[in-house]
Amino acid sequence: MFSWSKILGVASVAAATALLGMVAFDVPYFKAVYFLRLDLGNGTTVTTTGNGTSPFVDLGALGFCTDLQDGRGLQCSPLKIGYSLAEASQFINGTLPPVLANAVVTVASTLTKVLVLHVVAFGIAAISFAFALLAFICVPIADSCSSCFSGFAGTAAFAVFVFDIAFFEIIKLRVNEEGHGGKAIMGNAVYLTLLAWLLLFVTPIMFLIGRCCACCMPRK
Repeated sequence: MFSWSKILGVASVAAATALLGMVAFDVPYFKAVYFLRLDLGNGTTVTTTGNGTSPFVDLGALGFCTDLQDGRGLQCSPLKIGYSLAEASQFINGTLPPVLANAVVTVASTLTKVLVLHVVAFGIAAISFAFALLAFICVPIADSCSSCFSGFAGTAAFAVFVFDIAFFEIIKLRVNEEGHGGKAIMGNAVYLTLLAWLLLFVTPIMFLIGRCCACCMPRK
């Protein structure tokens, strides 16, 4: 007989793993998920289209996508660990816009390499999910391992969430200093990371409740 605490625990770690997977492979793979958007505004010479959308660059863990509203559509960099926005010059005729040029100085490949921690957090969460499934079918040692790895994954998710906030504030500060009509917008990947951390935080508690309830139940 399966307890509700185990069912909720498995569901919680599964949801957190899925969220961290989406974040780890956001733009240029999942194009609707990104950490930070550079809204270039009037920082470019590209004419805004009739849909009212400004030219933008979306930053992800393993690359970026840009749409300059010049009829070429969404252009994305290849997946790789550590990237530089200098590569965006291939999508632009002439010199880089001031807002984007300033961000190139900040978003160096050294800084973006740290974003690979999201992939690490996803890997730990996936291991935790595997142990959670084993614990769900009552494999004895898997119960403790699942709680342990959930804690590790939660710690990793919290660490990368803090880095995401710092990353955003650094870019926002540089863009505001430039003052050429662009702005930095926090992406949905940051909120997904926070939600994943909250789920991983409560998962060990659910498994602990399940073990306590199992110990307190009378044996037949």
